[in-house]
Amino acid sequence: MKSALAVTVALLLLLGLSACGYHLVGTTSFLPEDIETLYVENFKNETKWVDMDQRLMEAMTLEWVRRRRLQLVDTAEQADVILSGVIQRLLVIPVSYDEQGRANEYQMSLQALVQLKDVRGDDPEILWEDKAFSRRTSYDVDPSAVNYFDRQNLAMDVLSKEFSSALVTAVLEGF
Repeated sequence: MKSALAVTVALLLLLGLSACGYHLVGTTSFLPEDIETLYVENFKNETKWVDMDQRLMEAMTLEWVRRRRLQLVDTAEQADVILSGVIQRLLVIPVSYDEQGRANEYQMSLQALVQLKDVRGDDPEILWEDKAFSRRTSYDVDPSAVNYFDRQNLAMDVLSKEFSSALVTAVLEGF
């Protein structure tokens, strides 16, 4: 009797979850099915961080390849859609201090304007846009350590990967 009740409850939960539109992240796409190719433009970098655009480009390319929803192409002319953006802000601020008042933890945040355009017709159509897409990460440092800047570079890599993963999810799912 208890097992029949458990099966019934489980079936009702599954039915309820499917009816409310529940799905696992990364398993759906709001993009039209006939869109197959993507060109990722180098993001314009409006910050003082000279290589952030390169780090972000590498991370985004790897993330799109990993997701396998769209085929990356080498030129805009080959693409159904083009992803473009402008890195507007990359901030590093101290968030924690030691007894001497020296920062021992920093937060790095990245913000960009991002657009996905359908370029198959005569007039490109914006399919997805976020004027302030952002992510942040924190990292610890030892103010007296010689690897201070290495930690900052590592944080930039981590932030690029997290930003790219969240961006691809947002684009594919229309958030």
